[in-house]
Amino acid sequence: MELKQAKDLLEEYLPPCRDFLEQAARGMDYYQGRSSIIRRGMPGLEWMRQWQRDNGKNPLRTADNRIPANWHRILVDQKVGYLFTYPPRFDLQGGGAELNARVRQCLGDCYEKVLRQLGTDASNAGRGWLCYWYDEGEPFGYWFVDPLEITPVYDPTSIRPRLKAVIRQVRPVPGEQLKPGEIPPLRTEIWTDEELTVLVGEGDKMEVTQVQPHRYGRPPFIEFPNNEARAGDLLLYRPLVDAIDKVLSGMANDLDDIQEILFVIRNYDGQTTSIDYVEQPDGTVKEVPRQLSVLHKAKLEKYFSVSGDGGVEVLKAEIPYEARAAYLQMLTRQLYATAMAVDPAPERTGNQSGVYIEFLYSLLELKAGLMETEFRPALAEFARAILQYLGEKRELVIQQLWTRNKPRNDTEVADILVKTPDEVLSPESKTRLHPLVEDWQAERELIKEREEG
Repeated sequence: MELKQAKDLLEEYLPPCRDFLEQAARGMDYYQGRSSIIRRGMPGLEWMRQWQRDNGKNPLRTADNRIPANWHRILVDQKVGYLFTYPPRFDLQGGGAELNARVRQCLGDCYEKVLRQLGTDASNAGRGWLCYWYDEGEPFGYWFVDPLEITPVYDPTSIRPRLKAVIRQVRPVPGEQLKPGEIPPLRTEIWTDEELTVLVGEGDKMEVTQVQPHRYGRPPFIEFPNNEARAGDLLLYRPLVDAIDKVLSGMANDLDDIQEILFVIRNYDGQTTSIDYVEQPDGTVKEVPRQLSVLHKAKLEKYFSVSGDGGVEVLKAEIPYEARAAYLQMLTRQLYATAMAVDPAPERTGNQSGVYIEFLYSLLELKAGLMETEFRPALAEFARAILQYLGEKRELVIQQLWTRNKPRNDTEVADILVKTPDEVLSPESKTRLHPLVEDWQAERELIKEREEG
């Protein structure tokens, strides 16, 4: 790709993605505990304190706790754990046990980790990205990519979304020492169906450093959307998360400030100003009046001077615990419903039946089902990339077996399978659905060997 063509492509597709990248970065910040309360604190609190300091007054309330409850991470990990604790398994129809074993070998030991990270990225940023690579005689490799680095380019002439190119921008760690304040150059990769173009630098200093053809037949990146809108989960419930953080931080501030007292002084006739003596450049000394804080004077002298009918009263802060506790409980319950999550509520769950557990997980199952709908085509495309690497037909039917991680009554499931006649459900299907079987194909091989022996 020529330099001018590459620059035109970047100018066309990078600016529209800025809003998406901003939302994605916010979701990832909340997941790491860097929520709004950390960046801004309690609304108006810092402004009020700064005004008091600028006017020579001592702020009475000095606590500034910023406590993130990190609800976003709890909800994301709940969904990802529900979907990917037992990662989906592939069953290639017509490929035989040998081909399935070769595909599992290509997946390797990192399949579970990569899939969980793709689910986490999709929940935070709206979509996750997987990159794969291989060469002649080399093993099949793949890994997840930071979604903030990727800008997709879809074919506008295709009704069905088709990935036409992928733009990846990253600042790699330099191999040599940089000067203070110097940042490493920006590396831009443009992957098309036929080649990879690498550009280094920005603006007028951007130059093409590498153009390399590849053998994949498409950009070797696969998108894993969170939902049809490619929106992160945080958009559903961010105001509720911020409200909970404010309640917790405000409560902590009140507990710290409860030791502070407010003096109400009647007919105070003591000193309210003092004189500072400042030496001038010419050697003379100038008197500069300064407002004297009453509280500061009291801490120094340990007494107040009032007239005959004057006096001092003490006010202490009161903490509305009951109101805050009720408000926090209301926010938490609403958060579970809005986030479509599971509230364990152990005080209400107890030893419940399988029907109640299904009802308890209904909202989470609905949200997880939407992600599964988007992940299934992406995983199928990933499996076809492995088939292409193995030299097999990409047109094979790829069946995916998804297993949810939720409490279930294994005795009931096993009892149903035992009572189901073979005319309704084959022995292979019974083995595949049995709750104690992890690899049903290997289990069928053992059963076959035992029957033949």
